[in-house]
Amino acid sequence: MSRQVIINADDFGLSPAINEGIIKAYQAGGITSTSMMVNMPGFEHAVCSARSLPDLGIGLHFNLTYGYPVSDPGSIPTLVKPDGSFHNGNSALVRDPADITKELNAQWNRFIATSRYPAHLDSHHLLHQNDPMIYQIMAEKAFRENVPLRRSQIVHSIPNGPIPRMTETILLDTYGDNEGLQRLLHHLVSLPEGITEIVCHPGYVDDVLRGISEWTDIRERELTVFMNAEIPRTMQALNILPISYTALKNLPEEPCELQALQPRIQPIDKKMPRHVPHRKVKRKRKTHRLIRKRGTKSRVSTRRTQK
Repeated sequence: MSRQVIINADDFGLSPAINEGIIKAYQAGGITSTSMMVNMPGFEHAVCSARSLPDLGIGLHFNLTYGYPVSDPGSIPTLVKPDGSFHNGNSALVRDPADITKELNAQWNRFIATSRYPAHLDSHHLLHQNDPMIYQIMAEKAFRENVPLRRSQIVHSIPNGPIPRMTETILLDTYGDNEGLQRLLHHLVSLPEGITEIVCHPGYVDDVLRGISEWTDIRERELTVFMNAEIPRTMQALNILPISYTALKNLPEEPCELQALQPRIQPIDKKMPRHVPHRKVKRKRKTHRLIRKRGTKSRVSTRRTQK
């Protein structure tokens, strides 16, 4: 089996500067795919910028934690604060599944109105990984719309639920420190067979972004990594095929199995430099595991800070 990789830049549409950085990384061959937020200030700029890039696969980055909903806030009360904006990602709340479904459909329809069709479906702040209910709603949507869904590192057991297409492996990490490029190249060298998604967050910083997110300077450092010519050279040397999610449309219609696995932990290469977080980023890091199809091995990913 060949090795194929989707390098997806999240947060397209967050701000104009983020959009420009993602496009630069794509043109440099460092990313192969992106996912777009349709309710953020950079949305229209992202749509206009992508018109000259018909081969760029763009998915829907479903968002329930930044900005304001596409739906009427009064119609989705469990998702919003009194001012109509979304609760932040750290809020402990119970979301009504009907509200989630309504907002997902509204964001999907706004994407469709751009005359492009989402290449895949994923979520901001790992919503569908952290919340089984959101996972089920998104899985049903992806299956119904015949698009792939980003694989969750946490296996949610949904009896009799639809199983959308997805990659065999997902790798979540950050690349904004001094060893980011070396760590990314190590991931490529160690890439398993099948299709792997590598998630990243490159982009330039502008005042719009500063007013929304604390995840700022690290994006420009990641952008430097993903614009490095060593990435496409390494993929070519290792016979790794860079693809986008649109390639999954050509796969046989065979469901991916999501049964829980007992992962076998492989020792971490001690020669690899440890990830030293930027001093301004003080978010708690969690260790995630790479989940693969039933009958294949799992391995431990490096740490990743949620944005």
